[in-house]
Amino acid sequence: MSNFQGFYETWIEQLRQLVQQLSQAPIPPTTDEHRHQLRQLVQKTTTHYTEYYGSKSSAAKNDVLSFFSAPWTTALERSLQWIGGWRPTTAFHLVYTESSILFESHVVDILRGYHTGDLGDLSPGQFRRVSELQIETVQQENDITDELCDWQARISIL
Repeated sequence: MSNFQGFYETWIEQLRQLVQQLSQAPIPPTTDEHRHQLRQLVQKTTTHYTEYYGSKSSAAKNDVLSFFSAPWTTALERSLQWIGGWRPTTAFHLVYTESSILFESHVVDILRGYHTGDLGDLSPGQFRRVSELQIETVQQENDITDELCDWQARISIL
């Protein structure tokens, strides 16, 4: 994950530079040279985003759970994710759904004693631990939500 975080810090700085260059470009382009430069800049920006999502996808394959916490994002970005409905418990829904799908697709192999090594192969003990962690996470989410409601109530009084 730290590799992606380093990549992200460099990537975001390069994005700032691209945005600055785009904001300085004459719009509409006044000459053919300006049009050509603007096309190149747009292509460079598109390629920049393609690199970001390619790198993010590769890093997520190595450690997908760290992407749920997104430690490289700012506090504001994490707040906006929360406001937008992204909660840590969403990860549990994904785990349960994926494990169910994989279990159903490999049930014959599992009954024969073959191990798939994926989420469909979780043991009852592993499911219990996931469930316990989900319960703790829901409680922490509820505590945060209650605290946010208190803040909002105090602000509305003012």
